[in-house]
Amino acid sequence: MNLLIVPKPLFTDQMRVEGYYMAAQYGNAILESTKSNPLDRAMDSPFIDFINEVGLDALTQNKPIFVPITQIQLFTDLEEKVKQSVEKVVLLLDDRIVVDDAVLERCKHFGRFGFSFAAHYKGKLADIAPLRPYLSYIFLKVPMTKLLECSVLVKREFPKVTIVATDICEKPIFDQIIMHRESKLELFDGAFYKVHIPSNARQNTLSPLKTNYIQLLNIVSQDDFDFQTFTRTVRQDPALAIQFMRLVNSASKSRSEIKNLNQAAAMLGQKEIKKWVSTAVSNALCVDSPSEIMRLSLIRAKFCENLASHFEMAMQQENLFLMGLFSVLDVVLDLPIEEAFKMVFVPPSIHHALVEQTGDYYSILFFVMQYEMGHWKEISRVALVRNISIDTIHIAYKESMLWYSELINLAVDQVELPAQ
Repeated sequence: MNLLIVPKPLFTDQMRVEGYYMAAQYGNAILESTKSNPLDRAMDSPFIDFINEVGLDALTQNKPIFVPITQIQLFTDLEEKVKQSVEKVVLLLDDRIVVDDAVLERCKHFGRFGFSFAAHYKGKLADIAPLRPYLSYIFLKVPMTKLLECSVLVKREFPKVTIVATDICEKPIFDQIIMHRESKLELFDGAFYKVHIPSNARQNTLSPLKTNYIQLLNIVSQDDFDFQTFTRTVRQDPALAIQFMRLVNSASKSRSEIKNLNQAAAMLGQKEIKKWVSTAVSNALCVDSPSEIMRLSLIRAKFCENLASHFEMAMQQENLFLMGLFSVLDVVLDLPIEEAFKMVFVPPSIHHALVEQTGDYYSILFFVMQYEMGHWKEISRVALVRNISIDTIHIAYKESMLWYSELINLAVDQVELPAQ
């Protein structure tokens, strides 16, 4: 598939993620910028295919997902093609759709199946007024100077609709908007967005359990760590000890059950222990943080790992996974990044990437973060320089999402988080 897809977050004035919309780029944005988009003529939606394959839980954390729909796709059997719960699927009507009686009838049809609708407002209320009975969201596609004025106008005409501001590219603009008394904007899309812990969830000091987790990470970061020191630390958290024992017993090919931590550690070995600790402890550190942080760190970690060979670092997959996993450590610990990595020992290459934003590792991390924001021109530029096909990038990201989907499904079934 010559297509890049990413679910981009929509967030509130408190910077909490409350939904995602599917952004996409067909082909290389630099090479094919003058070509028509074949997605405009497609009857099948690649977004719906992606949702079906990956699953809504991995994509949205049980929040709404906005799926762009063209006029052609609106007249297909979408209700049969969506294999997930449609209550979380919002059909975002293409702004080139001409709203007539046939379109309204299709909206009514899909509404019966539980779909919600969103539309773009580009300055003329008459263009979307007929959709009033069906719209739950309106995306404002107007100049930044008219954003506040238009939000008031649209809210007056559509009082029950949630209004979304798009392309808020600078933090000062966002701050100015949310401070304005007249603003009716409720959700925001912006490149400056960074996941953080809301103020009411922050802690001034590290809890004993978090300190224990950091100690555990530092133990296994050593080239040849002591098993007894590892198991002694794990015992201090019963939940973590139970997870570890379940992991080892499920991985054991022996008929007899492994009954103690020392035996389990010896059976699993140092390499597998390091993998498990990296993922399981990262999850534990995020326990009092918004779930978006854990989601972001895990998908980012796997995406970094999947891209390793394409950045000529195939032998560094384990460290690249760890880099992605710890790329939100400052957020999780509520500390400046420099202070956070005084507590956790990581290889110098990871430290350079995360703290100093330098080195070969950072080139992958930067690429991944650009992908998350849908900066397709930068992605396309790097793809050209490194001779990476668009399809290769798509597969690397999709496999990261599928891995995460399997991970959370295992967690729901109360099976320990698998490592890589």
